[in-house]
Amino acid sequence: MRKHAALALALCLAVTAGRLSGQTYRTFDDDYKGIQARTGFLMGPIKMVPSLLAANIGYDSNVLYRTAEDDPVSDTVATIAPRIQAFWLLGRSVILSFTDVPAYYHYVHEESLRTLSNSAVPAARILLGRLSLSGDYHVLNDQKRGSSEISEPVLNTQEGWNARVFFETPRGTALGLSGSADDFRFRTAGSELPFDSYARTLDRRERTLALEFYYRVFNRSHLFVTAGASDYVFLHPTSAWRDADSQQVYGGIRFPLAGQAARGTVALGYKRFVPRTAEREEFSGLVADTDVVFRTGRFGFTVAYKRDNSFSYIDTAYYFIEDRFRTGLTFYVFQFLRLEAGWQAATWSYPEPYTVLIDGQPVVIEDRRDQVRIFTAGLAVRIAGSVGFGVNYNFYRRRSNAPGFDIDRNYLGASLAYDF
Repeated sequence: MRKHAALALALCLAVTAGRLSGQTYRTFDDDYKGIQARTGFLMGPIKMVPSLLAANIGYDSNVLYRTAEDDPVSDTVATIAPRIQAFWLLGRSVILSFTDVPAYYHYVHEESLRTLSNSAVPAARILLGRLSLSGDYHVLNDQKRGSSEISEPVLNTQEGWNARVFFETPRGTALGLSGSADDFRFRTAGSELPFDSYARTLDRRERTLALEFYYRVFNRSHLFVTAGASDYVFLHPTSAWRDADSQQVYGGIRFPLAGQAARGTVALGYKRFVPRTAEREEFSGLVADTDVVFRTGRFGFTVAYKRDNSFSYIDTAYYFIEDRFRTGLTFYVFQFLRLEAGWQAATWSYPEPYTVLIDGQPVVIEDRRDQVRIFTAGLAVRIAGSVGFGVNYNFYRRRSNAPGFDIDRNYLGASLAYDF
């Protein structure tokens, strides 16, 4: 399933030295020891760590996420995404790394959607006494829906840089500044038209500057507070009215990344999103990015909550506010066999009215509200170590009070799991 490849890319980049992604900071010492502990092979002074991040195949009843009236297209789909990481440790104070992730998306019938992409991230990190300097340049290419609102595969590229300067203490407390600049580009998958509506409405540059503080508690957990500001500038003149600024602050706790009864992040905060066009409506209020996994005995539990606003791909709409809750249950029947089930409930609300054409006539959509329900069930069998082979089924149901957005989708597939 396509979401596995997106997750794989996210995991790949999260462990790359210097990668900027909220609440993910690791000290230089943690990074250094983590690289030493990785299983790989040496090519001279360079440690190579190959892995397979995504390998799955399945039947998708609605690959383009169409409504029942628009004749949904079914297909057999497959994704494979290997990863190669290279690390060069120079003494005890310099880490050089390079990550490359090619990904191939195959469709048996929808040949125009077949895509080969590649993502690359060179990064460097230097320790000067207690001062840690890190940065990377990244080019991330992928085929996915782009955001939860978009109802078809979209080719997107994120290109930019991240930089951090942090003061670190011997016990793992860290305080510092982080900055990033990214160019986002979107294009309809399988389209050869020179004009693309996704590009016109969503292509933009985002810049962020943040102050981050991490305080180590217990063994490897951290309390954190981050506060920052971002600006968004759109590429196409017809979308210049979307330009905006935002300020946000988050606080929470990050549990150990692996090997403990609980892992993940609890992050809650406040965000103020301010359009530069005066008559547009602001967003301010609670934001969240929480995802925690618990394991006790034979049972595993997942709880996640995300809330934020995102730009809409609809050219006359501005943004929508998403509230998404996810929970899951895993039961280990034996050490080599587990059963799993999950449930997601999401609501998207559009604070501003917008105009669409229906049968050639303009119609104003007010107070639009979409609800999405996703149920998953499956099983996985351990192959070796933490790797398993899984079979899963999920259904996707989307209902909206705006016409043309009621979507049903079913997926049955097999994939490799890496978290046994």
